[in-house]
Amino acid sequence: MSNKIQIKEPENKFKKFLIDFIDIIAFIVFIGGIFLFIKVFLVSIVAVKWNSMLPNYHNWDILFVDKFYWKWKNNLKRWDVLVAMPPSSDVSYLKRLIWLPWETIEIHNKWVYLCKTEDYWKTYKNNDIIKENSYKDGKLICRRLKEKYIRWKFVNLKWFNEPIITEAKCGISKFTLWSGQYLVFWDDRMYSTDSRCCFKWACIWKKDIYYITKDEILWRVLNEYFKNDK
Repeated sequence: MSNKIQIKEPENKFKKFLIDFIDIIAFIVFIGGIFLFIKVFLVSIVAVKWNSMLPNYHNWDILFVDKFYWKWKNNLKRWDVLVAMPPSSDVSYLKRLIWLPWETIEIHNKWVYLCKTEDYWKTYKNNDIIKENSYKDGKLICRRLKEKYIRWKFVNLKWFNEPIITEAKCGISKFTLWSGQYLVFWDDRMYSTDSRCCFKWACIWKKDIYYITKDEILWRVLNEYFKNDK
């Protein structure tokens, strides 16, 4: 004779309802905890303020930002869009990463150039420079960066079909970065304040800090990875 285990349903309907209700609440709390963990430690949502990243990001656009992965992998790349809080400010800024540690950059004829040795260029594989547009600076060969995201000029609430130019600020046109230093620009290059001098509108002194460090980078914007022209 086989032994069978019988599970009796609660005789009281209220008890059965209470058990089902507790199960539902526990499931909701579990799912909510997962979303809260993701939002606090991994991915969050922020809104763009101001129009400094026109024409790619507009005021009140919604951004998904990576809080953790980029720090863990240490894989910041040129053209990444970052949310950073530089030392000269108490507010965060949305900016594009242009230059990486150990690079020399020059603003020449109102364009941005990456300067490297001839041996370095022989092994350079990234498709982010214009080889034909170059000049020599001592032992360095400077080649113009392909800034595809700069497409229009925005003046007095009107769009003009011509490229935005990059001008030097505070008398600084050449930047040499060391370990852990990054330079960031706004996409609306003509009407913004960024690493060309410092992160304040009233920058007039060369001694103002123009680079940011990894510790001053808050998040990396994920929206950029869904753009077709990246």
